[in-house]
Amino acid sequence: MKQPAALAFDAATDRLCIGAAYMGRVEFADLEPSRDHTDAVFLHAAAVLQKVGCSVAQLDFVACGRGPGSFTGVRVATAAAQSLGFGRSLPVCRVSSLALLAATAMRITGAEAVGVCLDARMDRVYTALYLASPTGPMAFSPDAWVDPRECRLPGDSRFAAVGDGWSAWPAMAERHGSRIAALEPALLPSGRELISMAIKEYQAGNTVRPQDALPEYLGQQPARPLTAR
Repeated sequence: MKQPAALAFDAATDRLCIGAAYMGRVEFADLEPSRDHTDAVFLHAAAVLQKVGCSVAQLDFVACGRGPGSFTGVRVATAAAQSLGFGRSLPVCRVSSLALLAATAMRITGAEAVGVCLDARMDRVYTALYLASPTGPMAFSPDAWVDPRECRLPGDSRFAAVGDGWSAWPAMAERHGSRIAALEPALLPSGRELISMAIKEYQAGNTVRPQDALPEYLGQQPARPLTAR
């Protein structure tokens, strides 16, 4: 199977991740904090493309972390993919930003299960439970926007807890008790997993038109100011 030429973006967390692939070669950039680098997202993308020896004109598709996560960051990633998609008439792959974080955690920690929790502000968190599989993270529970004071991930298996939501809402970690095999709230996603996941989505035929590559906000509504934790 021909290896596709691809470029992918994610900025749902405090790290801007960019990954590129061409002729079987993969390069990536992980830039922190993301807010200091998103204004130059296309300059960073050009540098990563140069490393793999690919031009924008040679791309087969583009990809983005669709969220959920930082409102601004998710919009930056999806807008970057849409812009290139429209400009070059390219299909777009949308990757769950929570699944991306889970995939990175699985590589770094060796965990077979990862409970992702990102602080969504407004008394809410984004959560999901992912299990390792030969094709990448498999959702045991879907990406969700929930009340951290009531949230409990399904099942009874142990998992690595990753994402800043676990530190923002420590009672959540206490509620899961011995199920938490490792607590890594500062762990961030990587462009290495981003481009790998994007290629798998593309090869599976999971693409959309640029105009349909929209952010995933999970339908959250404005809430009251934060209450005691």
